[in-house]
Amino acid sequence: MNPRGKHFIDAVDPDENQVNNPEQQVRDAAEPVEPQWETKGTPTPQSDEKSQGKAEAPSDASAKTDEAAAQPVDEVEWPSLDEAGPQRRRRSKESIKRIKRRRRIRTLLIVLLVIGAVAAAGWGFVNHSVNQGKKKIEEKTEKVIKAKGDTITYNGKKYALNKHMATVAFIGFDGRNNDDGTQKGQSDTVMVVALNTDTGEARGIIIPRDSMVAVDTYSNGSFAGQVTEQLCLQFAYGTDGDNSSALTAAAASRVLDNIPVDYYYTLNIEGVAPINDSIGGVTLVPTQTVPGTSVVEGQETTLFGTTAEKYVQWRDTTNLTSSLDRTARQVSYVQAFASKVLSSAKSNPAMLISLYQAMGDYTWTNLGLDEFSYLATTMLEHGLTSFDVVTLQGTMQQGDTFAEFYLDQDNVKQTVVDTFYHPVN
Repeated sequence: MNPRGKHFIDAVDPDENQVNNPEQQVRDAAEPVEPQWETKGTPTPQSDEKSQGKAEAPSDASAKTDEAAAQPVDEVEWPSLDEAGPQRRRRSKESIKRIKRRRRIRTLLIVLLVIGAVAAAGWGFVNHSVNQGKKKIEEKTEKVIKAKGDTITYNGKKYALNKHMATVAFIGFDGRNNDDGTQKGQSDTVMVVALNTDTGEARGIIIPRDSMVAVDTYSNGSFAGQVTEQLCLQFAYGTDGDNSSALTAAAASRVLDNIPVDYYYTLNIEGVAPINDSIGGVTLVPTQTVPGTSVVEGQETTLFGTTAEKYVQWRDTTNLTSSLDRTARQVSYVQAFASKVLSSAKSNPAMLISLYQAMGDYTWTNLGLDEFSYLATTMLEHGLTSFDVVTLQGTMQQGDTFAEFYLDQDNVKQTVVDTFYHPVN
């Protein structure tokens, strides 16, 4: 399997469509050539004949020349405008500064207009994407209504189905050999995120990885029937990342009283560190000390890089309940991560799209950008900055080889009713 999801969005090349807008240099007017007009006291070159003629009256010429030479330079006689040829006027430094300032302002206005046009087109695209996503989500919701009906009766009370629910199976996948000796290709985390698009309320339902559930098995690509195995094994029966994710989402649906789970979002564990760092780290209070790291139970810390990965991935395989301990750490991480992302998105909604793109290199998903944009917009409109996460309860037992978790069906049913229904008066 390729850990690079095929539904990822390539980031835009920063050199593509780049607008070159170098600062315009204002050149001074060409230096005017020094005028060659005749001035008093400055002899004008004469032809030989005229020079000889002047030699006949040296006394008068000498007197005039001496008199002109005695005049100060400021009194140089300039020709009239009619006599002078067209010349370019020298600009003062203040004039040049004003010209530069006007040109900078004009350039800035042009840039702002371009940005405004691009932004308008961008928001038009976002609105179109949100509307398309809403349409697709509503089509999925209609399937839930057809599959489950409008109402149910539970413990003698009548409940109506919430008709504006979107469900996504968030799956954590580790492509490396597991630390408990099992082979790679299993899902370490399965959490169904249920979002009520009418109220903006969201809940994550974690199904422990060792839950003994009905698993679809395949042999040589053909369906070989259902067996009761750990939920984490369902992923290994798929032919590729997308097929494995779809099978796991279907298994999660069966656990949750067959509530349809049409979307999946599978993250390779190797993506935790770069995604964690892309939002500036995640601050939380650890629920457990993690050996080989600075993470200490109860002491608030900010996770970066591989420390974040170890926090959500490590477990003590000598302890029967180690997978449940890891689940508790994962819950604390998911809540802290979501809280930071949603809080930041309130002032910068575009960061959700950037995050979606950043996660694309490490995911398989059928949750398109349209649906993602709609769900993200819905959460922001309702001011959602965090969401509730619950873990299905049950009993952990030691199996023949590995740990086995048996779900409390009453707890499962109550969780489904609380999440997907509301009481009818």
